[in-house]
Amino acid sequence: MIGGKKAVLYTAAVLIAIALGALLVVVRWRDDPVPPPPVASIACAPELIAATGECLGPVSDSARLDATLRPAVDKIIQANQDMIAKGGRYVRIVLLTPLGVPANANKRSAISIAQVRFSLEGAYTALLRANSTREFFDPDAPGVELLLVEQGSRQEYVAALRDAILKLSSKEHPVVAVAGLGSSFSGTEEMTRALADAGIPSIGAVTSATSLSAANARTFHSVSPSNVDYALALEHLLATQKKALPVKHALIVADQNDDPYPRTLTEAFQTRLKSYLISAPQVFSGSTVDTPVTANVFVPIVTNICSAVQDQRAPLDTVFFAGRVADFGAFAEALANRVCRQRPLTVMVGATGFQAAQDRVKLLDEAQVTVIYASSADAPDWSHGVPGTPEGYPAFRKWFLSAGFEEASLSDGYAVSYHDAIAVAVSATRLAALGNPVPTAADVQAQFANLALANTVKAGTGTLDFGSRAAGDGRAKGKVVVFRQIGATGMRLPAGVPPYLTD
Repeated sequence: MIGGKKAVLYTAAVLIAIALGALLVVVRWRDDPVPPPPVASIACAPELIAATGECLGPVSDSARLDATLRPAVDKIIQANQDMIAKGGRYVRIVLLTPLGVPANANKRSAISIAQVRFSLEGAYTALLRANSTREFFDPDAPGVELLLVEQGSRQEYVAALRDAILKLSSKEHPVVAVAGLGSSFSGTEEMTRALADAGIPSIGAVTSATSLSAANARTFHSVSPSNVDYALALEHLLATQKKALPVKHALIVADQNDDPYPRTLTEAFQTRLKSYLISAPQVFSGSTVDTPVTANVFVPIVTNICSAVQDQRAPLDTVFFAGRVADFGAFAEALANRVCRQRPLTVMVGATGFQAAQDRVKLLDEAQVTVIYASSADAPDWSHGVPGTPEGYPAFRKWFLSAGFEEASLSDGYAVSYHDAIAVAVSATRLAALGNPVPTAADVQAQFANLALANTVKAGTGTLDFGSRAAGDGRAKGKVVVFRQIGATGMRLPAGVPPYLTD
């Protein structure tokens, strides 16, 4: 009986302690003017969970993101709040982009966590300029709220993600454009078509796949050159620099996955550079979400390269690489182990962000391999004002650095490209707002053809004119394409080669 009373007393004491603890929590919450932020990463609708385990959809705070991304995300959120606090009219632009990389190291992403950060920093810089200057037309037009939406590191198309984007729009504050779009994946193409069906303009930042086109998604636009533009740029380079770059015989090394970027780059190489080709493309299976590429994948290709190099009738001197930069490291390792290392080899490619291959320079030099690439940006040189620097780059750089970001973040072109995608979306929105208090997505879409002549966009990567291509592939005329080299052996890219301008 005594033991029973002790048990009752113990239970009562525990219950009282729990009640007091709960009361203290309530009192503390009432005294705290800012309740604890919700942890968005705990709950994710099943239909928004990607194959990588990432939670797709709108992101309203930085807590769920990688720590390196939080400062830029917090700046965007604060800028939105500051604009809304002014009490004026505003519209919404969605930044749809990967906002992380898979937690599983064995799962590959086409974009690194550093490039995600650079993209966010560039987008914030454009938002800052849009809401505080006249640089993208009249700031008395509606303000811009930039909403972040996680696209996922592999950018799968999910209907629920499209629906989540559409739900961000309201009559008072419509979603007038979706910008960013990550890299050129099949899911990216599907999303642009879905947005076109909803009448919402989409603006790619680094999406170069030729199949990403206004011909396939009528509201699609891009500040990136297409893969055809890259091939045209390389064709122009080889035609004008024959003495320094005496390319005679080449072959294509191509990713055979159903991936729009390498597929359309291969097609562009075959069309524009066919006079150099000695055989059909040599193919490999590039990395997928679950299967990273290793150097062994390239062994059969490297064997054929050495055979072609030793052909006395038409000795191979150049490879056109139609694969993602994430797979280039494995290719470089395979080339470093080839039996014909004594014969220099040139690799040519077109891509934004291929500067990332610079970390393989020691390996490339030892292998007597040099890389010449066409790129949509060269911020490090532009920061020094080299000839051909875009007219709008100095202003972009000034705002970028004044926002507290580092010069090193400009290294690979992602920051300035994402800035330009937002800048173009804002410019079309401001034109649509003339005589229209709150423009709709349809109003904004109609203005892309007018981003020409007096209304060109002085973006960081060129003075962009959408007039002539708005109804074609949706890309800009006047985009600067630069040529750069990695490695100290083999053919040498002359210093000061003029950039190529898209037409």
